[in-house]
Amino acid sequence: MPVHVDEFTNGEPFPVKPDTNEYEALRFLVANREYGFTPSEIADKTDISDSSITKTMTRLFEKDLVARSAGVYYVPPEGADTIKQRLESLDATVQLFESTPDDDAYSKDGWEDEVPSLEASEQESTSSSESGKSVED
Repeated sequence: MPVHVDEFTNGEPFPVKPDTNEYEALRFLVANREYGFTPSEIADKTDISDSSITKTMTRLFEKDLVARSAGVYYVPPEGADTIKQRLESLDATVQLFESTPDDDAYSKDGWEDEVPSLEASEQESTSSSESGKSVED
């Protein structure tokens, strides 16, 4: 079911994900929002293949992100700023995660096993087994 552009700010996830043909086509149309383009023209200006562009544009149209008239697709002027802001937000999120260091201890599987317990009973058994003495000793 198509989602109206106004609903994007109501906590619903943006219906287009980064690194997809839909994202690339929508980004192109937003950047050139004063014009409409045929699917072939969009494919020529982006990295989307000719065999994928029609399906991509149909999905964007069904999601109510682009409008279509006489075989030409464009971003509706009343929703262009909102879509542009959402795409910029996605770009910022992608950049944030790409800049995260690879040596992050929490990114490793099993990191939680290396963290000492906060439970007193578990701390006593851990400390007594590590040192050979109990806490009372």
